[in-house]
Amino acid sequence: MIRRNSEKNNIGRGNGTFEFEVSEHLSIEEQEHFCVTTVASIEGFPKVIRYDLGRLLSFSGILTIFCKGTVFTMNRRTLVSLTVMYVVALVACIATLVAFFAEGDTPGGGGEGEGWQRLKDLETEPVENLAKQIDSLVPFVLGLYLALALRRWWELRVKALGAIFESLTSVCMLVSVELNEPKWKHVRATVAKFGIASIDLLLQAARHREDLERLVDTEFLSRFNVEALRKLADPWERPLVCWAWIMRICMSAMDYNRTAAPRTTEVMKRCLAAKDGMLVMNMYLDTPLPFGYVHLITLLVNVQNLVMALKSGFVFAQHFAMNQHFAMAQQVVTLGVVVSVYQGILQIACVTANPFGDNILNFPIAGYMNFMAQTVDAMSRAQNECPVVAENGRLHHPKAEGLDSRLNTPRSPSL
Repeated sequence: MIRRNSEKNNIGRGNGTFEFEVSEHLSIEEQEHFCVTTVASIEGFPKVIRYDLGRLLSFSGILTIFCKGTVFTMNRRTLVSLTVMYVVALVACIATLVAFFAEGDTPGGGGEGEGWQRLKDLETEPVENLAKQIDSLVPFVLGLYLALALRRWWELRVKALGAIFESLTSVCMLVSVELNEPKWKHVRATVAKFGIASIDLLLQAARHREDLERLVDTEFLSRFNVEALRKLADPWERPLVCWAWIMRICMSAMDYNRTAAPRTTEVMKRCLAAKDGMLVMNMYLDTPLPFGYVHLITLLVNVQNLVMALKSGFVFAQHFAMNQHFAMAQQVVTLGVVVSVYQGILQIACVTANPFGDNILNFPIAGYMNFMAQTVDAMSRAQNECPVVAENGRLHHPKAEGLDSRLNTPRSPSL
């Protein structure tokens, strides 16, 4: 969660110093659960950032079925669908029993009525064959759909978010190395702030939620910057503007610093790579899989679940008449497993279609931003301790050498 911390980070206040550490403005707390670790999003929703695969395998998927992040806990749709299918099967079973006993259960051979015997002779092969035929289509079609959904999800992580994160850390490193003098502190901090603000604005565009005031409260943008961005009606344009500002600031500062053209060009390439990542993200989110294809997959899964529920109800009633308890239990378990798996796959594909929402399986952006902020701050602080190269090729530690002089201890000018 992004928070405000204006006491330790001041912009030209009092003595004219400028201090700003991005990680001081990004605060997240990881929470350990049974086999998953979650972090709170910017809005406070929990997101799975990592999980313990060894513990998951040790305790099996059965004992961890209700852990955070499973298809049974991320939302109620899977449980609701499973409950509906069990109700359909129960209705089919009861209707079958009532239909046969309505004809009159006159005593027959073996002490059983005529209705029981007719129920035992019920021909369930047609409905079982229908269920098998549909079952043969669903795994292939649903598996292909899930593969497409996971591929899009991974490309959003790598080509969109990954490109932006990599570009920001690369630009901050290039700027902190090239513009390492104290007079460029303001430039280095502003580049980092605009980069973090662009990610927040990107999430606002993906979630269709505008909260520009939060960026002012956390000091990543000034009031003037926010008013300039507010003029843009399309929220997807705002993060692009931040990177345009970053490019212009870096180019101007490097020109004043008389930086060699290849180094300036490298910064420009990184800024353009971030722009490409944002466009990829917009392309994927605004271009979902064809509606007709997704509707067909959903229809096929729902029809399969319905047919299987009806078949389970009919067969359960028949095995009830035959007093076959294990066969009855087999129908109950098979219905639960198949419906849970197919509905769970649909729910996972739904979540991965837009991984920037509030679901627990969506991207933990706050965790990514916290790591990136620490990386940016580390590169900025590293310049203070960086050895200085002399013309004779030796490396010197000015601060360490000054300390050695005060302590009157021998020092080595080289490493």
